[in-house]
Amino acid sequence: SWLRLPPAALRVASLGFQNVAADAIWLLTIQYIGEHLASDWKMPELFRMVDTVVTLDPHFVEAYTLGALFMNYAGGNVAGAIALLERGARANPTRWELAHDLARTYYLDIKDYAKAVYWFEVTDRLPGRPHYVPRFIARLYAATGHRETALELWQAMRDSATSDWVREIAEREIGKLEATPEPPMHRKAR
Repeated sequence: SWLRLPPAALRVASLGFQNVAADAIWLLTIQYIGEHLASDWKMPELFRMVDTVVTLDPHFVEAYTLGALFMNYAGGNVAGAIALLERGARANPTRWELAHDLARTYYLDIKDYAKAVYWFEVTDRLPGRPHYVPRFIARLYAATGHRETALELWQAMRDSATSDWVREIAEREIGKLEATPEPPMHRKAR
């Protein structure tokens, strides 16, 4: 099918209507994600589909953020999610969402706190960033309460989600964190 064409060929074939083509492929991508979330949670074509969308429209921020989210949490491809978010951050240097998602991924999934702080600092300099970002930077520098910070990140993601899928992923991760006992040295005095 035409969806199997390389992104560069689709760019030419779209006859100057790359954004329209990107939107159409994004709708197919969302359908693909939904079908696999309802069945096997395996999404071998997800990276290729999202890559096609962002090649056609490099400023389609939601394709980067949601594509990375599902690559990471449904597809188990954290490296692919990081690469996609970094690509999006390069293409959209004034959008806070991409740097924020990189910070969250480095913090929660890779446990690379230095890179998490770096990306939170990038986020903090961008217009429209969430109000809580400076607090996370301070807490990460303090190097204590990582579980609590992770819970706050997932809760913020859940509370700002516009999709039931994203909200469900956040709820699942919150549940995992809440089920894991906090190490004694990190507990606050009660």
